[in-house]
Amino acid sequence: MTWELQSQTTPKLVVVGSNHEYAPVSVREQLSFAGDTLQDGLHALRQRVGEGIILSTCNRTEIYVVSDSEERAREGIFSFLAGYHRVPLAMLERASYVFSGNEAVEHLFRVASGLDSMVLGEPQILSQIRDALEAARDADAVGPLLQRLATDALHIGKRARTETDISRNRMSIAHAAVDLAGREMDTLEGASAVVVGAGKMATLTAKVLRARDVGALTIVNRSLPRAFELAESTGSEVMPMTGLRHAIAQADVVFAAATSESHLIDREMVAGRERPLLLVDLSVPRVISADSEDVANVTVRDVDALEAEIEETRLRYAAEVEKVEELVASAVTAFDEWIRSRAAVEAIRAIRERAVEIQEAEIERALRRLGHLSERDRNVVRALAVGVTNKLLHQPVQTLRRAEGDQDVDIALKLFGVSPDTLS
Repeated sequence: MTWELQSQTTPKLVVVGSNHEYAPVSVREQLSFAGDTLQDGLHALRQRVGEGIILSTCNRTEIYVVSDSEERAREGIFSFLAGYHRVPLAMLERASYVFSGNEAVEHLFRVASGLDSMVLGEPQILSQIRDALEAARDADAVGPLLQRLATDALHIGKRARTETDISRNRMSIAHAAVDLAGREMDTLEGASAVVVGAGKMATLTAKVLRARDVGALTIVNRSLPRAFELAESTGSEVMPMTGLRHAIAQADVVFAAATSESHLIDREMVAGRERPLLLVDLSVPRVISADSEDVANVTVRDVDALEAEIEETRLRYAAEVEKVEELVASAVTAFDEWIRSRAAVEAIRAIRERAVEIQEAEIERALRRLGHLSERDRNVVRALAVGVTNKLLHQPVQTLRRAEGDQDVDIALKLFGVSPDTLS
């Protein structure tokens, strides 16, 4: 199951990424694409590559591209990330992984299946991949290869959750965060809690908190209609972002799951605490300043603190992981076969076009010399040329249909004098 990246005929699929295993949140937040920066980033990326998708979540930022050169793709992605986010290239390279060909395909399929997430089998990643694909379409940055790759990833992700018991793991980032808070506070029952944000992560966090019998629960958000909608389903109070300081003053624990270009909570906002306060930052980039923990009675935790809560679950579902791995391996093989067939089909098309071009030129030359022929005889000459061309192409075309690698396609192109540049 190999993908010959040296070939001139097969497009080069490359992914450069950084996740919770390669970099702490302090680095990941510098590489994040959130809000308007995602579209801006896609447009900037599109200037460098043929196709590109940016997948950016709280635990990873990954750039998938298609290019005519693996090395240029790799260098282009690193240069793009370093320039766009203004981070040192050396730091970026230390915090990143690079996969190409089938390894890149397998990586995305593992991500979609929940195998490569901080939380095993997390369901949110599927909607995040779907959103990434939609954003790439809107930016006119996605072509046929990445379209097929992302679609297949979504399909294998759904199969992993319907054909194995990995979806029985109800753990999520929100569940892990609430578990962490319960452990550090001894109990959440009756505690006063605040959730900053009203998006998917904030919504799940609020629902988990209510299920854990938390006491007073307040939703703080910029958009009040969204906050009221969440509050109605969780029996919560609502406060505008301007009231965040007051909400924190009344709270025992605060969960931040919001998007902001600057910190929403800093040490000045939590100064003077007389009773313990736990701040849990689920945002990437972080919206709670790390130095808030310098204040007496204040403890700050971020998403990287959740790994201990999650590892036990991963061990418990080891058997299901093996089943998902088998699904992923099968899907990678199928994608590889599609890539090969696509290259062969394009080569056959180009060879046929070249053969017909020569055929028509020779027919025209012959008929100019045989001007005395009747129209019936001229048609015989045309049919003869077409028949010879088809018979000469038959065996090479059949061989190409069974091609097992790019080398076969390259040889066929060279034999017929077709440039790889003519392939779409």
